[in-house]
Amino acid sequence: MKIATIFGTRPEIIKLSTLIPQLDIEFEQILIHTGQHYSYQMDKIFFEELSLRDCDYTLNIGSGSHAYQTGKMLIQLENVLLHEKPDIVLVQGDTNSTLAGALAASKLQIPVAHVESGCRSFDRRMPEEINRILVDQISNYLFAPDENAYNNLTSLECIPSEKVFLVGNTSVDACLRAMKLFNEKTLNDYSLEKGKYILFTLHRQENTRFEELNEILMALNTISKKIKVLFPVHLRTRKVIIEHKIKIEDNVILTDPLGYKDFMGLLTNSKLVMTDSGGIQEEAVILNIPCLILRDNTEWMGYVEKGKNIILGTSYQKIVEIVNDLLDNKEKVDKIRKIKVQINEGATESIISILKKI
Repeated sequence: MKIATIFGTRPEIIKLSTLIPQLDIEFEQILIHTGQHYSYQMDKIFFEELSLRDCDYTLNIGSGSHAYQTGKMLIQLENVLLHEKPDIVLVQGDTNSTLAGALAASKLQIPVAHVESGCRSFDRRMPEEINRILVDQISNYLFAPDENAYNNLTSLECIPSEKVFLVGNTSVDACLRAMKLFNEKTLNDYSLEKGKYILFTLHRQENTRFEELNEILMALNTISKKIKVLFPVHLRTRKVIIEHKIKIEDNVILTDPLGYKDFMGLLTNSKLVMTDSGGIQEEAVILNIPCLILRDNTEWMGYVEKGKNIILGTSYQKIVEIVNDLLDNKEKVDKIRKIKVQINEGATESIISILKKI
C-alpha cells in the first residue's frame, strides 16, 4: 500500500516524527512538505534532531493569508497526488496544510487518514477549529487521541464509530523520545536553574495583534519581577514586538525559536509554562509541568477539567493574579503536579496496526 503523508509545520513534524519511520518500514511512503513553515528554526532543525529522512516533495508554499496559502497548496498537492496515485493520504492536526491535504485527496477520491481527530475548542473564531471540523468530516479513518475527542466525533458530530479509532496521542511517543536527547548544558547556556524559571511561548494569530500582545507582555513584565522567564520568540510575534517597540524587561530572556530536544528539556526543568500552543499543553501534561493557557478556550479541555492545566485568558489582571498566586504558594503548584492523568504510550504502533488491516 502506498501512503502519502502531508505536513507543513513544526508541530506536525514533531507529532509525526515517530510515525514516519514506521510507515517507511511497513508501507511505501511518500513524504510531502507544503513549506507552510520554512525557516531553519521552524523546520529543518526538527528533521535533523529527530533523524527524519528528506521529503520526496517540498512545495515551498511559504506564508500568506489563509485563502492564498490553502489555495496554493491545493493546486500543487493535486498535481503530486495525481502523479503518485497513493492509496491513502495521511494528515495530522489542524493546520492549513492539514486542510489542504485532506481536501485535495478527498476531491480525487483518495481515502484520508487524520491523526489527532476530534479535538475541539468549540470556538469557530479560531482558524484551527474550522480546519479540525472540516478535515474530520471528509476523513475515512479518524485517529482520536483521547476519550473526549472520540466522543466529540461519535456522539456530538455523529460520525460512524467504525471510522473512528481511539489510539492515544503520538505526542507522548515523540516527547518521551526527545527527552533522551536533552543536554543539561542548555540550562547553563541561559543561566537558568531547575525549577526557578517560567517557560513562555506565544504565537497564535489572535494573540499577536498589537493590543492583545501588548497586554499579555505587560503582564509578563510584571511576573518577571518575581522569577526569570525564558521566551523563545516565534517569528510572527517578534515582528509585532519590533514594529511596535514593545518593551520587554531584562528578567525576560528572549531567544530565537528552539529545537525540539532543547525545548523539551527546558520545559521539563521549568517551574511552569505559559503558552497559547495546543501541542505544549499536551507536552506539559506528559512531563508533569503546570501549564497556564493564554487563551479563553482550548481543544484539550480534558486536562483543564482535571485541574492539570489552567486557562489564564489574555487580560493583564487575570494573568498576573493567577501566576503570582502560584508563585507565592508552592503548595498549589505541588497540588497540580500530584494530579494523575493517564498517559498512554503506543499511539504510533496502534495507528500502524490499523493501517495494515486496511
